[in-house]
Amino acid sequence: MQENFIIYNEEYVLIKDILQGLKNNTRAEIVFITDSEGHCIASTGEVEDSHLNSISSLIAGSMAAVNGIGQMLKIDKFNTILTESNTKNLHISLINDRTMLIVIFDQSSNLGIIRFRVKAATQELEKVFITINDKLKSSAMGDGVSPFEGVSDEDIDEIFGD
Repeated sequence: MQENFIIYNEEYVLIKDILQGLKNNTRAEIVFITDSEGHCIASTGEVEDSHLNSISSLIAGSMAAVNGIGQMLKIDKFNTILTESNTKNLHISLINDRTMLIVIFDQSSNLGIIRFRVKAATQELEKVFITINDKLKSSAMGDGVSPFEGVSDEDIDEIFGD
C-alpha cells in the first residue's frame, strides 16, 4: 500500500483547470484523475461522488489487471486503455506510476481529438505532479513536522461544515 500524498491548493487549481480544459476541448462528459489505489483525486463533469469513487476503484483494479496481462506478455506496462460501447467510451491514460487520467465520452466526441488532447493534458499533469513531489521533498515534513500542526478541531469542523 502506498502512502497518501498531499496536493497543494495551487497545484489542485492547476489540475482542475487542465481537467476542465480537456473536458471542454473534447466534449467529454466526465474527466477525472484517480490514483493507483482507486481514490479520485480531482474531477470535472456531472457524476455522483459515490459513483465516481466506485468507478475510480474499479478502474484502478482494471489497470492493474491489464498490466498483469502485460507482464505475462513481457510488456513493461500499458499506458492507455480504451473501452468502447454503443453509447459511452472510456479512455484511461497513465500520468505517472501513481496516477491516471480518465475521460468518459459519448459518440459525439472524436476519438482522434480525445487521444491528441489527452496526450497534451497528460504531459501537463505530469509536470504538476513533479512540482508537487518537489514541494513535498523540500517541505518541513522531512524534518518530522506534521502538515496538520497548528490545525485545531474547530478548524477542521469549519472546513467540513460540522
